[in-house]
Amino acid sequence: MSLILLVGERNLAHRAHQGIEASLAAVRAAGASNLPFAWVGTADLTPESRAEMLGAATGIWCVPASPYASAAGALLAIRFARENRIPFLGTCGGFQHALLEFTQNVLHRRAEHAEESPAAENPVVQPLSCSLAGKTGRIIAVPGSGFERLLGASETREEFNCNYGFNPAWENAFQNTALEFVARDELGQVRAIQIKSHPFFVGTLFQPERKILSAGAVHPLISAFLDRAS
Repeated sequence: MSLILLVGERNLAHRAHQGIEASLAAVRAAGASNLPFAWVGTADLTPESRAEMLGAATGIWCVPASPYASAAGALLAIRFARENRIPFLGTCGGFQHALLEFTQNVLHRRAEHAEESPAAENPVVQPLSCSLAGKTGRIIAVPGSGFERLLGASETREEFNCNYGFNPAWENAFQNTALEFVARDELGQVRAIQIKSHPFFVGTLFQPERKILSAGAVHPLISAFLDRAS
């Protein structure tokens, strides 16, 4: 039986959270799958509870609206998905924390987020030079990449709602690792990541869940994630 776990603090005042539940409802209504889902608060995730709370998941989605109640809890969920090869989608804050988790547990380097550690000298996630809160931006996929096939296009325009993104000073640290940068904006800033050796591990700074609200359609990345998770 499929079970999608949504990691984050549910708040339907957030447009992204509305879009997540609307996307899941649309997929169910289309008869593609029953796709039961449950929300998991980050504060409930601890080293002791992680296996029990996440073990039944066939898909884990780390959702927007950070800072989370527990960044450590979000990182535990992401690591569980990565190490146990459970399909994973991280959007906005989930993308940011997927970068932190990989830096911390694969690169074995100090991983800081400027929103959570404002005094950090070289954070992996830093303030954007121009806020993307409520903005739409161009996304350019790496040509011929698996991400391009998932996206269904070489370029799209996507909705954002964030003030933080990947620090390009860290790019060299990720070279020749399993984590790849698979989409950028027109200025070359990283906007999506993927672990190709994983059944499905994708993170996007943009919020594909908003597409159902603005265009009435489930975003192809979400459809691909749900298909793999089911």
